Amino acid sequence: MVRACISGRPARLALICSCVCLPGLTLASPIFQPPGSSLTWGEVSHGQVAGSATGNPAAAAAASDAGLRKTALGVSASAGLEYGNLQELFDKIDELARSFRPSDPGDIEEPPPGQDPDKPDDGIDLGDIWDNLDPDVREAVDAIARDLAIRTALLGIVRNEGFAKAWLAADVPLVIGREFLGGTWTVGMNWSGASKTFGIAEPVEFDPDEAREKIDDWLNQLPIERPDWLDVGEDVSLRILPESGSIRMVLRNDSSLVSKSTQTTQVSAGYSRGAWSNDRGTLYLGAKGHVYLMRLSRLSVRFGDITDSKELFDEIRDADFRSDTRVGLDVGALWVSGNYQVGLQWDNINEPEFSFPDVELSPYSSPDIVAFLQRDKTYQMDSQLKIEGSIFSSDRRWSAHLGYDLDPARDATGDRYQWLTLSAGLITDRWWLPGLRVGYRKNVVGTQVGFLSLGLTAFKYINFDISSALDTVRIDGDDLPQGLMASVGFDFAW
Repeated sequence: MVRACISGRPARLALICSCVCLPGLTLASPIFQPPGSSLTWGEVSHGQVAGSATGNPAAAAAASDAGLRKTALGVSASAGLEYGNLQELFDKIDELARSFRPSDPGDIEEPPPGQDPDKPDDGIDLGDIWDNLDPDVREAVDAIARDLAIRTALLGIVRNEGFAKAWLAADVPLVIGREFLGGTWTVGMNWSGASKTFGIAEPVEFDPDEAREKIDDWLNQLPIERPDWLDVGEDVSLRILPESGSIRMVLRNDSSLVSKSTQTTQVSAGYSRGAWSNDRGTLYLGAKGHVYLMRLSRLSVRFGDITDSKELFDEIRDADFRSDTRVGLDVGALWVSGNYQVGLQWDNINEPEFSFPDVELSPYSSPDIVAFLQRDKTYQMDSQLKIEGSIFSSDRRWSAHLGYDLDPARDATGDRYQWLTLSAGLITDRWWLPGLRVGYRKNVVGTQVGFLSLGLTAFKYINFDISSALDTVRIDGDDLPQGLMASVGFDFAW
């Protein structure tokens, strides 16, 4: 038996993910979007702007004790785009959808939004390859295998190259350096939204020997007695159109598109203070609590029930949301010495868990697909350890920084992130250009895209940062960066 496997397990197609953050007092950002000048610095406690004191929960007290600020406020707006080879993506999905037979009448309680509930049995036109099922059965079976390979490759292209993410963010980190209960306080609120559509694919079962036998049996019947439908495998049928003499191949399985959307409001408060000190440095400890108010939406549609993918994605944006509320806790430690500091933080210690709405399972017969859709209902924020290290010149004009996530974390749409960041900066005496910085960041899992970043501080308070992916993709014949991000913001301290 030949197993024409589109994917050995549910395959994920990242297609569209848009993330929008509205203004608020921000202590934490989505794991895919570094806020403000951290676009260049990375999520490290560099001490140059207010946002650097809101990553590691211990950083605010260290910054206050160093005299860099007592109270600090930052305002920044960021935008980003990351995409794959998107050319004719909707056409590719619609072509795949035509390859699959629609659900049987009565199987679907409600038709997919924006789709024709009476989708015709279409299939793949095999043209004149077989000369109306010529007695050369081996050639006919080879033609089926070739076209199955095309469908497999096409779905692979959509899965691996068809993804896009876009986001906007507005952040206002606030550090309160006044002594209260012996430490430094941070407060904040963040809103973010994300949407993503991906594919899950079921293997296509096809046995060439079984197909040859069934085609032989079909040819041995009188032409007037031959059926219009011929099953040549568990998942493969031939549809014969006598009026035109054409033959179409139709696939029967539960390969699907799934869409997930989230909207998250996050309210946070943090506290940090010096815990121990000697002649060589000071150890700072801190904790940060979050309340997550999340709204979640989910939709699943079999490829066989898709008639217009673009219309489907338009309808997805208007889907109903389910509300879920949880709490989270971060802790951190930072050792600060004369010319260096090292830190450790542990995010989402309690791994809060959220639930997406149920999806319509009545059209599905595959136990594997049904099991995946049931598992996919739950989103759990991953616990994640992060380390950081910085070195400074004696006057702190020069600095270099390293940040690394020790383990990966998934966002609510299922994308995996584990950032490695390297950065360096210079502080000058010029009020019109007091700061310059350069950085490199790479997601070492998931998309594995690397970004080169440049930033500057102008007129003492204004920060500009831009980041471009080093890899390129081809869009409409042009080679473009696979991702691009930019940020502008202000920082004040008093």
